[in-house]
Amino acid sequence: MRTSLFMASIACVALVSGCARFGYYKIDKAERAPLAEAEKVVFPNSYEGGIHLDGPTMAVLEVARNEFMPPGVTSTARDEKLARCLASRDTYDVTVLKANDDLYFVSFLPRFSRCGIELETPIMDAGATYAIDRRGRILGEL
Repeated sequence: MRTSLFMASIACVALVSGCARFGYYKIDKAERAPLAEAEKVVFPNSYEGGIHLDGPTMAVLEVARNEFMPPGVTSTARDEKLARCLASRDTYDVTVLKANDDLYFVSFLPRFSRCGIELETPIMDAGATYAIDRRGRILGEL
């Protein structure tokens, strides 16, 4: 009896810790600024000159971002500061190229200087480029 209870407990723990493997991710809600700080924000009357992403472009960007940096995944590197830098989404510049209505290229390029890191030797595999179709399927990766 105790053995079966123990085995059932182990199975539950294994399933719960493996939820990310089954596609379940808990996305934390964005942090909200304190009211006193938020009240100081003045929204613009026009977005002319802003960056416009249409729906399909935003969708392929989300697919590429989740493939490149899945929620909950941590980075490994030769030192802790570099690992934290590689794991931070704001380290990367992102370029989206719409080749046609059904083909997009999304490129991620790290800017280590944002983390205060100057490398003597570049890291060749820190970024990625994806070819993604309008349906959100990854067609290729560099």
